[in-house]
Amino acid sequence: MSSASPIPAPNAPAQTNFARMHLLMLLVVVCWSSNIIAGKEGLTGFGPLSLAQLRVLGTAVIFLLGSLATGRLRGLRLSTREWLLLAATAVNGIALNQITFIGGMAFSTVTHTALIVALGPVMVLGIAVTMRLEALTTWKVAGMVIAFAGVGILTADKSARGNGGPLLGDFLQLISTLVFAIYIVLLKKLADKFDTLTLNTILFALGAIMMVPFCARAVLFTNYRALGLEAWWGLMFLIVFGSVLPYLLFAYVLTGLAASRAAAFNYLQPVIASGLGVWILSERITSKVLLGGSLILAGVYLTERERAEDKDRAAVPRTV
Repeated sequence: MSSASPIPAPNAPAQTNFARMHLLMLLVVVCWSSNIIAGKEGLTGFGPLSLAQLRVLGTAVIFLLGSLATGRLRGLRLSTREWLLLAATAVNGIALNQITFIGGMAFSTVTHTALIVALGPVMVLGIAVTMRLEALTTWKVAGMVIAFAGVGILTADKSARGNGGPLLGDFLQLISTLVFAIYIVLLKKLADKFDTLTLNTILFALGAIMMVPFCARAVLFTNYRALGLEAWWGLMFLIVFGSVLPYLLFAYVLTGLAASRAAAFNYLQPVIASGLGVWILSERITSKVLLGGSLILAGVYLTERERAEDKDRAAVPRTV
């Protein structure tokens, strides 16, 4: 019997593309996880309001340059209803989200921030049920209760120390996650009307403008000469690797990867972020943090598993 040369399987290119999509999605999650570390570094020099404003403004400028270079905005015509929907989406997902997220980060730890951000799907479920977009099942209720029990353990751990600052940080992160959940629900009404670059350009530009009344003073009175390299590095990372790159990569990944499979990578974000917090910032992870975090992730898993059985829902990237 003569030996034949191995013949590549017909689906070899598809398998290669599938593996590439997984690697790119892992890169996206690493960017989102590292984003929290970068925010902490940025806050060593910038105030929360100035850092939030400069991050959104810098991201808007890059997206705008990309849109102008590709001619995406040429001939764009929007109705009054579309502008109002875009404004409502931007105020929640960009302006309020970034002010509360970075403000909360100034008081909270990397691990707490990552775990509360992971509550996003549970928040989205709550809003969808309230708007009668989804039915409430026993498993969904169980998931929500378990997840928020985990949040209760996290906040109880901090309040027991008698320091209101960290507790305020967790509260702001909860607000940030809530307004981003509203953003996701609104974004679903816009996703089919615009390409990714155009949509992000408009939303970040509107968000940057909306933040000016609250953040302009902080930006103007920042002592830029006194800023260290860590603060500048943190800001640049937030813009490039925290916003622009993961947003564009995530949109590309969803062209070849099911939304439910891409969303599964989000479970890695608290783990990676916590590890980086311990390694780079020497943060401590207590037994209550481990217990609370485990409950949060278990609750998110239950709600997401139940929702995945209903439909392969569209996943939306977190602007952290």
